[in-house]
Amino acid sequence: MTRPGNVLTTVLEQHGGRCACNGACGKTHTGDGERCNAASSGKNKPLLAAPRTPHATDVQNAAAPLEELRPWCWPCWRDALAAERARANDQRNQELAEMQIGLFDVDTDAAA
Repeated sequence: MTRPGNVLTTVLEQHGGRCACNGACGKTHTGDGERCNAASSGKNKPLLAAPRTPHATDVQNAAAPLEELRPWCWPCWRDALAAERARANDQRNQELAEMQIGLFDVDTDAAA
């Protein structure tokens, strides 16, 4: 009886044993289609399986279906995740600012 592999093994078999980052980390990669292609995360750390497009929260990333996962090296994942969190934070701040505009809109005619 064969034992099923883990998620990382499955992702590496399906998508190759190289980092799949195409610049989401903010760096310009050289090589195959400007893909990172790192085979490890350095210092004997393996690649990790994470969503193709990072989500802002760990819960969303952990809940990503297997089909969405790709191999990432830790430096690319860390930077791509930070960029996505910054983008989501900026969006939330913009939405909050837009919602608050009406709170302080004083009608000067009513005060007269």
